[in-house]
Amino acid sequence: MHKKICILNGSPRINGNTKELIKYFTKGAETVGHEVTCFDLQKMNIHGCLGCCNGSKNEDARSLCTKR
Repeated sequence: MHKKICILNGSPRINGNTKELIKYFTKGAETVGHEVTCFDLQKMNIHGCLGCCNGSKNEDARSLCTKR
């Protein structure tokens, strides 16, 4: 059974050792019929939760924050 594989590359080095490992892994997985998608997180505009409770537009969600 063929799988869909998602790789999240969190390395800050765009063409570093991690990327090389991903290339070899992807090649091997695709050779046997799996579908591989890689997301390079350093290229994405991601702003994770800092626990400040100010990001939610829903007042009920904000009230659940323990830092208030």
